[in-house]
Order: sequence, then structure tokens, then C-alpha cells
Amino acid sequence: MSFKVLLIQANSPMDTLIPPNLATISACLKEAGVDIKLFDTTFYRTRKVTGDDKRVETLQVKKTDFSQYGIYYKESNMIDDFKKMVEDYQPDLIGLSAISATYKDGIYLLNSVKNKNIPNVVGGVHATVYQEKVFRDNVVDMICIGEGEKSFVELCKNMENKEDIYHIPNLCFKMNGKIVKNPLNPPVDLETLPFQDWSIFHEHRRMKPMGGKIRTTACVELSRYCPYSCTYCTNEFFHKIYNFKNYREKSIKRFIAEVKYLKEKYNVKYIYMSAESFLSTKKERFEEFIKEYEKIKIPFWMESRPEAITSEKIEKLKSVGCESMNVGVESGDEKFRRKVLNRKMFNQQIIDGIKIVKVFGIRIGANIIIGFPTETRDQIFKTIDIMRIANPDNIMVHPFNPYYGTKLYDLCVDKKYIDSDAVGGDYRIDYILDMPQLSKEEIMGIYRTFNLYVKFPKTMWSDIKKAEKFDDVGNKIFKELSKVYKKKYLRGSNK
Repeated sequence: MSFKVLLIQANSPMDTLIPPNLATISACLKEAGVDIKLFDTTFYRTRKVTGDDKRVETLQVKKTDFSQYGIYYKESNMIDDFKKMVEDYQPDLIGLSAISATYKDGIYLLNSVKNKNIPNVVGGVHATVYQEKVFRDNVVDMICIGEGEKSFVELCKNMENKEDIYHIPNLCFKMNGKIVKNPLNPPVDLETLPFQDWSIFHEHRRMKPMGGKIRTTACVELSRYCPYSCTYCTNEFFHKIYNFKNYREKSIKRFIAEVKYLKEKYNVKYIYMSAESFLSTKKERFEEFIKEYEKIKIPFWMESRPEAITSEKIEKLKSVGCESMNVGVESGDEKFRRKVLNRKMFNQQIIDGIKIVKVFGIRIGANIIIGFPTETRDQIFKTIDIMRIANPDNIMVHPFNPYYGTKLYDLCVDKKYIDSDAVGGDYRIDYILDMPQLSKEEIMGIYRTFNLYVKFPKTMWSDIKKAEKFDDVGNKIFKELSKVYKKKYLRGSNK
């Protein structure tokens, strides 16, 4: 009988996009002859408000209706369902994948079967950056740091063959009250990885709201990690542990082959291109992408840094099916953005980049973060001013969340905006900083009214400011202004 692994994806509710990392690990395990099953929390109501609910509420995206595809929340109890799956499947190993916002849900599940004495391993970004904190949960046996494609397979095969598991690269253990960290494998060669295995996911996971439509969407890696070191992003942590060798570009040939495979096997209608800085790639690679993607032309979404945008690139992307794009802006205060966030583009590059994309009829969205440590109300309004000038089709605004392993997390601790054990939450919903110059309520008030400030004339700003307040008057005004905004401006969304 094959070695059996039960994977848990502790996912945010109704976040349906299939994660390529988990789908690829499943394919790697199956290639090695390992049997695999998935327990997925996506369709359980693990919190009252979803990330997409919050985006609808804050006027970032149109409301979409999953029910037209027969997609609903499960009515059964999540813990009962998990315990039954464990009982029926009798796994030899349980693997948990979770982000910071969902980690507690995953630990809750592991604790529910603790009496079964089934070994477990926890992986993903949260476990990698919060190793010491994760091991405080006594239920956790092992942690897989960084990329798990090789180490996870080796762990399963060694356990199956009753061989040593304590020297496997990337793994951490608790031994005699101390944490033992093994060295890391070199970053995996993306060309050697199998194509994603979607068979472990329910078919409803294939349906993703994008651009105001729900379609069968595939998230496909064109590169892994990012060459930049923004101070709020955990990519900075991965640069350190991989000695700046973690950023890799997948060959265009391999990317195209995987897209074709997913299209043919799962009838994919839309591509969510996973490449944080594709437009910064070499000209030859970009031209190869255009030439090869022209042959399949599946509509796609991508992201870019604004300073990498040119008319020539955007015209070519439009010709091969680029339907929408998001650019990272984060802050419109140029000095703050360069000094605090380590993002060194100029405001004029942001404005010009967004306007170029609009010229070619590609939907362009801007990613904004508010409530950074030390940020003031005036600095947030500089961001609003830049957005009023650039006028993107939509703005994805998020409250800042501090993630361990980043410079801004350390700054928040130093400034006593958070305590040293704080864990960042869902970047679309949560805000945990306690700053003297801007309260949490003020940040969340600007968060919900941000798009109103951008689109409505300044003569209405006094009413919008009242709508920042979470009282009867503020809620009433916000509701009235939202109706006008949705009718006039909210035609679709980028994500």
C-alpha cells in the first residue's frame, strides 16, 4: 500500500483560486508514488466577512454571485468533517499549508486529531518566517522552511522506508527542547517541476471572480519570488535565507506548455499570471512570450511595476490577450515610498504607466496600502491625490499588515505599534497597529472611503469625511455615497 499524505489547506473563505504551490507539490508526491488527499477549508465559513466581501464593501470590486455556479458554503461542521476524513483515510502523515491569517484554523484542525498520534509537518510562508512561534504550538512536529517540493517528497519516502528523517534539508524539528534547523536545499529548478495537479481540489476551486466575471481560472508561475526588496514584503526574508538566489524565471517554453496542459485538461478560460515583475524581464524573453502566447491567446491578468511600463510592451500584451493589469503603487508620497518602503519609482512614472495602459484599453488597477508605520493622514492623502491624477480603472486598497521577517515589522515593534508576538492578519480586512498619529478607527475609516475621495469632486470631501465615522451618521452617509459610486464608477474589477 502507498504511503498516504493528508494535506490541509487552511484557506480564507471563498478564496477559490487554486494555489500553484500546493498543486505542484501534489504532482511531485504523486510522481514519487505517494497517495494524497486534501482537506480544504475554502468552503467553510471560518470568519464572518471574506476578503472579497470587504472589497465589495469598500468599493473596490463588483459583487459576484457564486451561487449561479452551485457554489455555496458547506453546512456541515468543519472539525467533524476533518476528523471523519482522518478516520476514513488513515494517513501516515498530515501536512498543513497556511498563511498568517489562516494559521490558527490549521492548528485547530491538527489539535482535533492530536490523539491519533499522526506525524505532521507545517509549511508555507507563515511557518517559514515564524518558526519559533509555530513551534510554541505543541501539536506541531516539523516545519518545512521555504520550498517544499524536494524536501516533502524525501520526507514521505524516508518515512515509508523507515529511514532517517532528521537530516532532510529544509526541515526543522524540536529535539530535547531545542529547535534543530537543517540546511536548505538550493532553490528548485522550475524547469524540472511537473505541471500542477488539480485533481485533489474540488472542481468549484477552479472558478475565480476576475474582472467582474467568474471563470475557470489558472494561476500559473512565470517566475518565483521577486528581485526587489520592499520593506513590507516577506520576499525580503526569503532573499536572506536563500542569499538572494531565490528569484527565478521559468522558461517561456515551459510556461506555455503548462498553460496548454491546464487549458486542455481543465478547460481553463482565464490565466492569472504569477510574475511580480514580468515587464522588467529581458527584452528577448518578453518577445518570446509575445510570439508564443499569440498561439493560444487565453485572456490573462498580470501585474507590473509602473516604471517598467512602455507603450511598445503594452501594445504587444494587448495583442495577445492581456485583459487587465495591476501595478504596485502602495504610497503616493514619493519621499516616504523611497525611504520607508524601498520603492524607488517616481510619482510621474506611476502616473505615466497607468495612463499608457489605459490608452490601449487594458483595464488597469492600482494596489494601495494605507496605515504604514509612521504614516500620517496627510501622507495618505498624497496617495489619494496621485490616484486622482492617474485615474486607474479601479483601486485595490488594503490596510497595512506587519509580517515577521520584514523591516517594517521590526519598525512596528521598535515604535511599540505592535508587541513582539504580533501576527499580521488578512491584508484585505485586518489592521493591528496602534499608532499615536492615526488610530485604527481612523485608518479603517479612510480605508472604506478611499475610493470615494479619489473619484468624487473635492466639494464632496466634507461629506466623505463624515462617512469615515462608524456611527449612525457616518454609516448612513457612506451607504448613500456608495450607491452613487457603484452606479457611476464600479463597472468591473481587476482582481
